[in-house]
Amino acid sequence: MKNSATTIALALISVCLLAGCANNRDDRREVPKLSPERKAQLYDRFVRRWDMNADKQVTCEDVNLQRRALFAVLDTDSDQQLTPSEYRYVNFEDKSFLFHPFAEVDTDKSGAIILSELNDVKHSQFVSLDKDGDCAISKIEAEVEARERARDGRARPEGGGRGERGRRDGRRPTG
Repeated sequence: MKNSATTIALALISVCLLAGCANNRDDRREVPKLSPERKAQLYDRFVRRWDMNADKQVTCEDVNLQRRALFAVLDTDSDQQLTPSEYRYVNFEDKSFLFHPFAEVDTDKSGAIILSELNDVKHSQFVSLDKDGDCAISKIEAEVEARERARDGRARPEGGGRGERGRRDGRRPTG
């Protein structure tokens, strides 16, 4: 009796596993082709979100300007360095720092982080967008990201989504 119950249980588990594997197909949505006008719209919105120096391009320089603004927000005593107590808020503003503890970012082991040390941490989202590693996000790279977001159901609402989170007062940093 015990062997037949075990056999039936194993058979049921096997059937469930096989059915699950058979249904494990790629369910990502097909994204319709974008018109040239829509591509331009999406790229303009992308540039507005990232372009900190208003040169109509998205480059590593823009990331460094974002980091400079972030540094200024975090440096509450304005001494041009971040203490561990100031640095602890960095992940709320820039998720690139989630896996970079203070001791790792403080490369000179001075007990404080200066701006150049903060800039040395790669911006994870920028790096993932910059497929060719040329330190600039092209229209094609931005389009690929927009299509992947739409296909995966991660599309941002009209007008962005992240907003102006580089500063606590909500204003866009001027550089």
